[in-house]
Amino acid sequence: MANNNLPRIPTLTDGVVVLNGDTLDDVAAHLAGEDEETARRFGWHPARSTPDTVRAAILDWQADWAAEGPRRAFAAREATTGVLVGGCEIRLKEEGIAHMSWWTNAAFRGRGYASRAARLACAYAFRELEVERMEVYIETDNLASRGVARKAGFVQEGVLRKLGRFGGERRDMVICSRLPSDPPSEDT
Repeated sequence: MANNNLPRIPTLTDGVVVLNGDTLDDVAAHLAGEDEETARRFGWHPARSTPDTVRAAILDWQADWAAEGPRRAFAAREATTGVLVGGCEIRLKEEGIAHMSWWTNAAFRGRGYASRAARLACAYAFRELEVERMEVYIETDNLASRGVARKAGFVQEGVLRKLGRFGGERRDMVICSRLPSDPPSEDT
């Protein structure tokens, strides 16, 4: 899918996954890929996304790219088919620090797309956005995302008690970080 109408959004690839911008053509794929796990992890369970909320999110992501705002959201696609498999988001903070999150559509989990997307997005953030430290916060029981972080080169630093608020309750979060000098993954 071309990004002709989305200036300033780079296309990044490792040959297996492609990161680029979401378009309004992706609304149905986002809705189809969301399940109870996604809704729970992002804090809106038992509610679910609607076409209107997904459209609004995509338009917000596009606006942040156009304005060079603090949030840089990427669509993650299979390189060979262009099918939307998930996404990742970089949120720029002060003093060279950024936070990252990722998601994988339900039908595509367990195939390594999220760790590949996180590695590509980190490399971009370090190179182009002058990020000096990338952080992720993961619920302690989210073993899949903890594995993604490890495979993407993040180092677990500890547990922050009751840091995250989801659906009215506070949850413990594992903090992991990656520096530009860190190897890109556990396999390197």
